[in-house]
Amino acid sequence: MLEQTRQEQQRFLHWHRKRDQRTSPRRLLRESDELMYWLEECVEREMKLVPGWLLPRLVTLLGRADRQLPQELGRERRPLEVMEFLFRAQEALMGESVRGRGPARVIPLFRQPRPAGGTAGDDEVSALPRA
Repeated sequence: MLEQTRQEQQRFLHWHRKRDQRTSPRRLLRESDELMYWLEECVEREMKLVPGWLLPRLVTLLGRADRQLPQELGRERRPLEVMEFLFRAQEALMGESVRGRGPARVIPLFRQPRPAGGTAGDDEVSALPRA
């Protein structure tokens, strides 16, 4: 019984980790919001260049939003210009987020009646009980 519980917990952890590792457009949008915060801090502190620790995260996010953005960014490191690229990435991610969500599967509340084996019309009426 303990072994079964341990296996169930391992299975749960496996799928839980897998769910966290997925990169959905919404998850990338949350990441872009955090990066935008740090870029705003750079502007507020009047930094001339984006810090080196922030740049790899920015380039990765830009590449996931649109493959052309990191190439267009090139060697640009001024915070305001980098913010423009991040805005373009957010625009692409928002569009992808909306397109990626389809209608939900409808779960019927009641069992669907089975169609009668006969033909439509008078046969259905005659099959009904008479009062």
